[in-house]
Amino acid sequence: MGFLPPKGSVAPETFAPEAKDIAQAVEITMFSEGLTIRVGAAPDDVCRIEELSIGDPIWDLAAQRLVDVEAMGCATLDAAQLAELGLRPMALAHGAGWFALASARLIAPPPRLSTDLGPTVFFRIWPDSRVVAEVAGRPVLLRHGLA
Repeated sequence: MGFLPPKGSVAPETFAPEAKDIAQAVEITMFSEGLTIRVGAAPDDVCRIEELSIGDPIWDLAAQRLVDVEAMGCATLDAAQLAELGLRPMALAHGAGWFALASARLIAPPPRLSTDLGPTVFFRIWPDSRVVAEVAGRPVLLRHGLA
């Protein structure tokens, strides 16, 4: 017997993203506070990054399932400190926040990379498997493991 949504609600399959959106997911290492991450099947099932804890689930767009956060960390970093870690900041539209990318060479069109980023709280989460998450309304690839 399968899952039946409550009467009057929309089945989770209705929320499935397009394959092209998932294929264009940017691989990010960290993201700034204040950004939202999807934690359920419905597009409005979101919470702020800083409200997540180890063991909380996030929604995997590719697999259409919940995946637990295995580990989590945060640090206050500026552009120079990100560079020392081998990361590049990418500003999101309308000052919504920042992604920290290990490499921006595969993104088309090229992201707005900035070196004038001041001290900002960044979060990194490690899911228990590879996840295409939705952060700030766009698909992003998160890799698992502490390496």
